[in-house]
Amino acid sequence: MDRIPVILLSGFLGSGKTTLLTQILDQSKQEGLNVGILINEIGQVDIDGHIIADKHSTSVETILDGCVCCSKKSEIIKSFEILLKTKPDVIYVELTGVAEPHEVIMEMEKKEIIAKVYLNKVVTVVDALNLNSNMNHPVLRHTCEKQLSIADLVIVNKMDLIDSFLVEELRRMINKMNPSAELTFTSYSQIQLEQLFLANSFIEEKKSTFGRIEDDPMGLSFNYLSTVAVPIPFPVTKRFIENYLESLKPNLVRAKGFVLLEEGDMYLVQLAGNQISWELFQNGENYHSIVLIGVDLVSTEAVEKLANQAGLMVEELLMKAN
Repeated sequence: MDRIPVILLSGFLGSGKTTLLTQILDQSKQEGLNVGILINEIGQVDIDGHIIADKHSTSVETILDGCVCCSKKSEIIKSFEILLKTKPDVIYVELTGVAEPHEVIMEMEKKEIIAKVYLNKVVTVVDALNLNSNMNHPVLRHTCEKQLSIADLVIVNKMDLIDSFLVEELRRMINKMNPSAELTFTSYSQIQLEQLFLANSFIEEKKSTFGRIEDDPMGLSFNYLSTVAVPIPFPVTKRFIENYLESLKPNLVRAKGFVLLEEGDMYLVQLAGNQISWELFQNGENYHSIVLIGVDLVSTEAVEKLANQAGLMVEELLMKAN
Protein backbone atom coordinates (compact mmCIF):
# COMPACT_ATOMS: atom_id res chain seq x y z
CA MET A 1 0.00 0.00 0.00
CA ASP A 2 1.30 3.46 -0.90
CA ARG A 3 1.89 5.78 2.02
CA ILE A 4 -0.72 8.53 2.26
CA PRO A 5 0.40 12.17 2.49
CA VAL A 6 -0.63 14.09 5.61
CA ILE A 7 -0.87 17.87 5.74
CA LEU A 8 -0.93 19.46 9.19
CA LEU A 9 -2.89 22.70 9.55
CA SER A 10 -1.57 24.63 12.53
CA GLY A 11 -2.14 28.14 13.82
CA PHE A 12 -3.19 30.03 16.91
CA LEU A 13 -6.79 30.34 18.04
CA GLY A 14 -8.93 32.25 15.56
CA SER A 15 -6.31 32.53 12.83
CA GLY A 16 -8.50 30.96 10.13
CA LYS A 17 -7.62 27.24 10.07
CA THR A 18 -11.18 25.98 9.63
CA THR A 19 -11.79 28.51 6.86
CA LEU A 20 -8.59 27.26 5.21
CA LEU A 21 -9.76 23.66 5.56
CA THR A 22 -13.11 24.41 3.88
CA GLN A 23 -11.26 26.22 1.06
CA ILE A 24 -8.91 23.33 0.34
CA LEU A 25 -11.72 20.79 0.66
CA ASP A 26 -13.59 22.62 -2.09
CA GLN A 27 -10.52 22.52 -4.31
CA SER A 28 -9.76 18.89 -3.43
CA LYS A 29 -13.27 17.91 -4.50
CA GLN A 30 -12.81 19.74 -7.80
CA GLU A 31 -9.61 17.75 -8.35
CA GLY A 32 -11.41 14.49 -7.61
CA LEU A 33 -9.41 13.73 -4.48
CA ASN A 34 -10.76 11.40 -1.81
CA VAL A 35 -9.96 13.22 1.43
CA GLY A 36 -9.72 12.15 5.06
CA ILE A 37 -9.98 14.77 7.82
CA LEU A 38 -8.83 14.70 11.43
CA ILE A 39 -9.96 17.62 13.60
CA ASN A 40 -8.78 18.27 17.13
CA GLU A 41 -10.84 20.49 19.46
CA ILE A 42 -9.53 21.53 22.86
CA GLY A 43 -13.12 21.78 24.15
CA GLN A 44 -15.83 19.17 24.59
CA VAL A 45 -18.08 20.53 21.83
CA ASP A 46 -17.30 19.65 18.21
CA ILE A 47 -17.83 23.08 16.62
CA ASP A 48 -15.38 22.74 13.73
CA GLY A 49 -16.59 19.23 12.90
CA HIS A 50 -20.14 20.56 12.54
CA ILE A 51 -18.92 23.41 10.31
CA ILE A 52 -17.11 20.99 7.99
CA ALA A 53 -19.96 18.46 7.97
CA ASP A 54 -22.39 21.24 7.05
CA LYS A 55 -20.44 21.96 3.86
CA HIS A 56 -18.78 18.68 2.91
CA SER A 57 -19.65 15.00 2.90
CA THR A 58 -16.29 13.43 3.61
CA SER A 59 -14.66 11.21 6.22
CA VAL A 60 -14.11 13.21 9.42
CA GLU A 61 -12.57 12.00 12.67
CA THR A 62 -12.61 14.29 15.70
CA ILE A 63 -10.57 14.26 18.90
CA LEU A 64 -12.23 16.40 21.58
CA ASP A 65 -11.54 17.75 25.05
CA GLY A 66 -7.77 18.00 24.88
CA CYS A 67 -4.79 18.56 22.64
CA VAL A 68 -3.34 15.87 20.33
CA CYS A 69 0.16 17.08 21.11
CA CYS A 70 -0.15 16.01 24.74
CA SER A 71 -3.21 14.71 26.61
CA LYS A 72 -4.86 13.21 23.49
CA LYS A 73 -1.71 12.09 21.70
CA SER A 74 -2.56 8.41 22.13
CA GLU A 75 -5.68 8.83 19.96
CA ILE A 76 -3.83 10.00 16.82
CA ILE A 77 -2.85 6.58 15.48
CA LYS A 78 -6.34 5.18 16.08
CA SER A 79 -7.88 8.09 14.17
CA PHE A 80 -5.47 7.63 11.27
CA GLU A 81 -6.31 3.93 11.10
CA ILE A 82 -10.04 4.71 10.86
CA LEU A 83 -9.46 7.27 8.10
CA LEU A 84 -7.16 4.95 6.15
CA LYS A 85 -10.02 2.46 5.81
CA THR A 86 -11.72 4.99 3.50
CA LYS A 87 -8.68 4.83 1.17
CA PRO A 88 -7.97 8.59 1.09
CA ASP A 89 -5.64 10.27 -1.37
CA VAL A 90 -4.63 12.75 1.33
CA ILE A 91 -5.36 13.38 5.02
CA TYR A 92 -5.75 16.91 6.35
CA VAL A 93 -5.22 17.35 10.09
CA GLU A 94 -6.58 20.54 11.68
CA LEU A 95 -4.84 20.97 15.01
CA THR A 96 -6.35 22.85 17.90
CA GLY A 97 -5.18 26.44 18.13
CA VAL A 98 -2.86 25.77 21.05
CA ALA A 99 -1.19 22.64 19.65
CA GLU A 100 2.51 22.41 18.93
CA PRO A 101 2.88 20.34 15.73
CA HIS A 102 6.17 18.63 16.57
CA GLU A 103 4.46 16.18 18.94
CA VAL A 104 2.05 15.07 16.21
CA ILE A 105 4.93 14.67 13.76
CA MET A 106 6.78 12.41 16.17
CA GLU A 107 3.62 10.36 16.74
CA MET A 108 3.35 9.81 12.97
CA GLU A 109 6.77 8.16 13.00
CA LYS A 110 5.81 5.36 15.34
CA LYS A 111 6.09 1.86 13.93
CA GLU A 112 2.31 1.32 14.02
CA ILE A 113 1.69 4.00 11.40
CA ILE A 114 4.91 5.12 9.69
CA ALA A 115 4.54 2.59 6.84
CA LYS A 116 1.07 3.94 6.05
CA VAL A 117 1.37 7.75 6.16
CA TYR A 118 4.02 10.42 5.69
CA LEU A 119 4.18 14.11 6.49
CA ASN A 120 3.83 16.17 3.33
CA LYS A 121 3.74 19.67 4.81
CA VAL A 122 3.20 21.69 7.98
CA VAL A 123 1.06 24.76 7.33
CA THR A 124 0.75 27.47 9.98
CA VAL A 125 -1.95 30.14 9.67
CA VAL A 126 -1.39 33.43 11.47
CA ASP A 127 -3.79 36.29 12.10
CA ALA A 128 -2.19 39.41 10.61
CA LEU A 129 -4.25 41.66 12.87
CA ASN A 130 -3.37 39.92 16.15
CA LEU A 131 0.07 38.39 15.53
CA ASN A 132 1.98 41.28 17.05
CA SER A 133 -0.13 41.37 20.23
CA ASN A 134 0.11 37.57 20.57
CA MET A 135 3.89 37.70 20.21
CA ASN A 136 4.06 40.35 22.95
CA HIS A 137 1.79 38.40 25.31
CA PRO A 138 3.78 36.82 28.17
CA VAL A 139 1.83 33.54 27.87
CA LEU A 140 0.60 33.25 24.28
CA ARG A 141 4.00 34.02 22.72
CA HIS A 142 5.34 30.54 23.53
CA THR A 143 2.73 28.70 21.45
CA CYS A 144 2.89 31.13 18.52
CA GLU A 145 6.66 30.76 18.30
CA LYS A 146 6.51 26.97 18.28
CA GLN A 147 3.83 26.90 15.59
CA LEU A 148 5.73 29.31 13.37
CA SER A 149 9.19 27.84 13.84
CA ILE A 150 8.22 24.42 12.48
CA ALA A 151 6.11 25.49 9.49
CA ASP A 152 6.94 24.76 5.86
CA LEU A 153 4.30 27.24 4.72
CA VAL A 154 3.11 30.25 6.73
CA ILE A 155 -0.20 31.74 5.62
CA VAL A 156 -0.53 35.30 6.86
CA ASN A 157 -4.31 35.64 6.93
CA LYS A 158 -6.76 38.54 7.39
CA MET A 159 -4.65 40.97 5.40
CA ASP A 160 -7.83 42.88 4.61
CA LEU A 161 -7.92 44.01 8.25
CA ILE A 162 -4.51 45.74 8.35
CA ASP A 163 -2.72 48.54 6.52
CA SER A 164 -0.48 47.49 3.64
CA PHE A 165 2.61 49.18 5.14
CA LEU A 166 2.61 46.53 7.91
CA VAL A 167 3.38 43.70 5.47
CA GLU A 168 7.15 44.09 5.69
CA GLU A 169 7.02 44.24 9.49
CA LEU A 170 5.11 40.96 9.56
CA ARG A 171 7.51 39.42 7.06
CA ARG A 172 10.53 40.36 9.18
CA MET A 173 8.90 39.06 12.35
CA ILE A 174 8.11 35.67 10.79
CA ASN A 175 11.45 35.35 8.96
CA LYS A 176 13.26 35.93 12.24
CA MET A 177 11.56 32.85 13.71
CA ASN A 178 11.59 30.73 10.56
CA PRO A 179 13.71 31.97 7.63
CA SER A 180 13.11 28.75 5.68
CA ALA A 181 9.33 28.92 5.48
CA GLU A 182 7.41 29.97 2.40
CA LEU A 183 5.17 32.97 3.11
CA THR A 184 1.77 33.69 1.58
CA PHE A 185 -0.25 36.80 2.38
CA THR A 186 -3.99 36.47 1.93
CA SER A 187 -7.48 37.11 3.27
CA TYR A 188 -10.23 34.64 4.15
CA SER A 189 -7.55 31.88 4.07
CA GLN A 190 -7.62 31.80 0.27
CA ILE A 191 -4.73 29.87 -1.26
CA GLN A 192 -4.27 27.51 -4.19
CA LEU A 193 -4.30 23.79 -3.43
CA GLU A 194 -1.00 23.21 -5.25
CA GLN A 195 0.77 25.34 -2.63
CA LEU A 196 0.20 22.51 -0.15
CA PHE A 197 1.82 19.93 -2.39
CA LEU A 198 4.68 21.84 -4.01
CA ALA A 199 7.99 20.74 -2.49
CA ASN A 200 8.14 18.26 0.32
CA SER A 201 8.32 19.03 4.01
CA PHE A 202 11.78 19.98 5.26
CA ILE A 203 10.96 18.65 8.70
CA GLU A 204 14.07 16.45 8.73
CA GLU A 205 16.14 19.61 9.08
CA LYS A 206 14.17 20.62 12.16
CA LYS A 207 14.15 17.39 14.15
CA SER A 208 17.29 18.39 16.01
CA THR A 209 15.20 21.05 17.77
CA PHE A 210 12.53 18.64 19.01
CA GLY A 211 14.41 17.68 22.14
CA ARG A 212 14.79 21.30 23.17
CA ILE A 213 11.10 21.91 22.58
CA GLU A 214 10.12 18.90 24.68
CA ASP A 215 12.15 20.18 27.60
CA ASP A 216 10.51 23.59 27.49
CA PRO A 217 9.54 24.78 30.99
CA MET A 218 6.09 25.78 29.72
CA GLY A 219 5.18 22.09 29.79
CA LEU A 220 1.98 20.99 28.04
CA SER A 221 1.08 23.27 25.18
CA PHE A 222 -2.37 24.18 26.49
CA ASN A 223 -1.87 24.03 30.25
CA TYR A 224 -2.23 27.79 30.56
CA LEU A 225 -5.64 27.83 28.87
CA SER A 226 -9.03 26.67 30.04
CA THR A 227 -12.15 25.90 28.01
CA VAL A 228 -15.75 26.41 29.05
CA ALA A 229 -18.87 25.43 27.12
CA VAL A 230 -21.80 27.67 28.03
CA PRO A 231 -25.36 26.85 26.91
CA ILE A 232 -27.39 29.45 25.03
CA PRO A 233 -30.80 27.75 25.30
CA PHE A 234 -32.96 30.73 24.26
CA PRO A 235 -33.18 33.18 21.32
CA VAL A 236 -30.84 36.16 21.67
CA THR A 237 -29.70 39.26 19.82
CA LYS A 238 -26.23 39.78 18.40
CA ARG A 239 -25.77 42.63 20.87
CA PHE A 240 -26.57 40.29 23.79
CA ILE A 241 -23.82 37.84 22.76
CA GLU A 242 -21.30 40.57 21.97
CA ASN A 243 -21.87 42.21 25.36
CA TYR A 244 -21.51 38.85 27.08
CA LEU A 245 -18.20 38.08 25.36
CA GLU A 246 -16.94 41.57 26.15
CA SER A 247 -17.71 40.97 29.85
CA LEU A 248 -15.30 38.02 29.87
CA LYS A 249 -12.28 40.03 28.75
CA PRO A 250 -9.34 40.27 29.21
CA ASN A 251 -9.28 36.57 30.12
CA LEU A 252 -11.16 35.51 26.99
CA VAL A 253 -8.91 34.64 24.02
CA ARG A 254 -11.28 32.83 21.65
CA ALA A 255 -14.96 31.97 21.39
CA LYS A 256 -17.04 30.06 18.85
CA GLY A 257 -20.44 28.44 18.86
CA PHE A 258 -24.00 28.37 17.58
CA VAL A 259 -26.78 30.67 18.76
CA LEU A 260 -30.40 31.15 17.76
CA LEU A 261 -31.25 34.78 17.09
CA GLU A 262 -34.61 36.29 17.92
CA GLU A 263 -35.59 36.54 14.26
CA GLY A 264 -35.46 32.74 14.08
CA ASP A 265 -32.14 32.02 12.30
CA MET A 266 -29.24 29.98 13.66
CA TYR A 267 -25.82 31.64 13.43
CA LEU A 268 -22.22 30.59 13.90
CA VAL A 269 -20.56 33.26 16.03
CA GLN A 270 -16.78 33.50 16.40
CA LEU A 271 -14.49 35.81 18.33
CA ALA A 272 -10.76 36.09 17.65
CA GLY A 273 -8.88 38.89 19.32
CA ASN A 274 -11.28 41.84 19.17
CA GLN A 275 -13.00 40.69 15.98
CA ILE A 276 -16.46 39.10 16.11
CA SER A 277 -17.96 37.46 13.02
CA TRP A 278 -21.45 36.11 12.34
CA GLU A 279 -22.34 33.50 9.71
CA LEU A 280 -25.76 32.07 8.94
CA PHE A 281 -25.70 28.34 9.72
CA GLN A 282 -28.48 26.26 8.22
CA ASN A 283 -28.00 22.97 10.05
CA GLY A 284 -27.44 24.09 13.62
CA GLU A 285 -30.83 23.27 15.10
CA ASN A 286 -29.40 20.88 17.68
CA TYR A 287 -26.50 23.07 18.81
CA HIS A 288 -27.08 25.93 21.24
CA SER A 289 -23.81 26.66 22.98
CA ILE A 290 -20.62 28.68 22.80
CA VAL A 291 -17.15 27.35 23.59
CA LEU A 292 -14.99 29.86 25.44
CA ILE A 293 -11.20 29.56 25.49
CA GLY A 294 -9.09 31.78 27.69
CA VAL A 295 -6.59 32.27 30.47
CA ASP A 296 -7.94 31.33 33.90
CA LEU A 297 -11.56 31.15 32.78
CA VAL A 298 -13.78 29.70 35.50
CA SER A 299 -16.81 27.72 34.34
CA THR A 300 -19.10 28.72 37.21
CA GLU A 301 -18.28 32.40 36.79
CA ALA A 302 -18.86 32.31 33.02
CA VAL A 303 -22.26 30.65 33.44
CA GLU A 304 -23.20 33.02 36.27
CA LYS A 305 -22.39 36.06 34.12
CA LEU A 306 -24.56 34.70 31.32
CA ALA A 307 -27.46 34.02 33.69
CA ASN A 308 -27.21 37.49 35.23
CA GLN A 309 -27.22 39.14 31.82
CA ALA A 310 -30.29 37.13 30.84
CA GLY A 311 -32.06 37.98 34.10
CA LEU A 312 -32.15 34.34 35.17
CA MET A 313 -30.98 32.31 38.11
CA VAL A 314 -28.17 29.90 37.21
CA GLU A 315 -30.50 26.99 37.97
CA GLU A 316 -33.09 28.39 35.54
CA LEU A 317 -30.47 28.74 32.80
CA LEU A 318 -29.27 25.17 33.25
CA MET A 319 -32.84 23.83 33.30
CA LYS A 320 -33.55 25.53 29.98
CA ALA A 321 -30.39 23.95 28.58
CA ASN A 322 -31.67 20.51 29.54
